[in-house]
Amino acid sequence: MPEERKKSSLPELPADPLEALERFNSMIATFQKTVDTIDGKLGEIDKAATMIDKSFASPTGFVSKAKPKSHSHLSYEGQSELDYCVECLTKHGQGAKVLMREAIQRAEAGSPSDSGVLEKVRGVVEELVGFEDDSNTVQNEKVSTLNSLSRTLRKFIYAKKAEIGDASIEDLREIKDMVDKLVDATYDVRTSEECIGCTVEELCGGNLQCVEFIEKAAKSVKDPEEFRKILMEAREKYKGG
Repeated sequence: MPEERKKSSLPELPADPLEALERFNSMIATFQKTVDTIDGKLGEIDKAATMIDKSFASPTGFVSKAKPKSHSHLSYEGQSELDYCVECLTKHGQGAKVLMREAIQRAEAGSPSDSGVLEKVRGVVEELVGFEDDSNTVQNEKVSTLNSLSRTLRKFIYAKKAEIGDASIEDLREIKDMVDKLVDATYDVRTSEECIGCTVEELCGGNLQCVEFIEKAAKSVKDPEEFRKILMEAREKYKGG
């Protein structure tokens, strides 16, 4: 007996050609409808993606508007970045001052080469490194001067070999004097930059119009940064009396 032909998995074509054509057209219409549905969904996805991009992109295309700059590192509300920088410098300076005082006390009780003295002096160097790092976080001429003072002091300590026990007691006292001056200079910068009432006389130089200008601004301007701009304006406007 002849072998049975295997059944084809393809659907049988209708005998009537017109019926076959209608079925084919129906399949094409169904396929097109599916394609249109997919296109519509892709369009919705593109639209959503565009909205997300716009909400997170700044005019430069890099920073998100939806994420405001955090000021959580500041010590109090309204503190300027400059004042926070000087606060950090003061902390490092005061730390170095205490360590240097203790280093001299131990040197006077024993020797400048004692391990306890070396530990304190090395701590001073560490504070100075932190001082210099923090002073690089803002662009300010007076803070840059503090950075230079700290760097000069650190190099002086290294030149005297104080951190390895080769400095004299006189060298240690000179280092302490330089640390004290660095701390005083740091407070002077804060006074000149942040203590508005402290700088009016210096800024105006006795010019009454200048004083009146600043007093009027102080009553109307609440934002510290805006008021600082007004002070700079007064400095230029009334320069030379």
